[in-house]
Amino acid sequence: MATEYTRKEKAILRQLASEAWESELTGELEQLFESFCSWADKGISAFDLSDQIHEFHNGVSRELYKRYTALPPEIAVARAVVLGIFSEASIDPSLLEKLRPLIEAHRSWEKG
Repeated sequence: MATEYTRKEKAILRQLASEAWESELTGELEQLFESFCSWADKGISAFDLSDQIHEFHNGVSRELYKRYTALPPEIAVARAVVLGIFSEASIDPSLLEKLRPLIEAHRSWEKG
């Protein structure tokens, strides 16, 4: 049986999923920014930077987009808890209990 979420919980889950997406995207953009800095310092060529931008756009950026637009927000949030983007303490206890089976499933997938 699927877990039922209140309207308010659904809104919170959508907001948390959005924050998780932004957090992951920020981390990836910081790595790309390092490439821009290397290019500016003449550490890499314009062609190398262009290749890295292309790889970012067609790789991790696209994967994050697909993940966060295709997955239900409760799955994205459970994954974010396992990845450490959110602590369990930062989530309302009643919502956390509803997410607990998904969090545990993600933990087992991460180990597997």
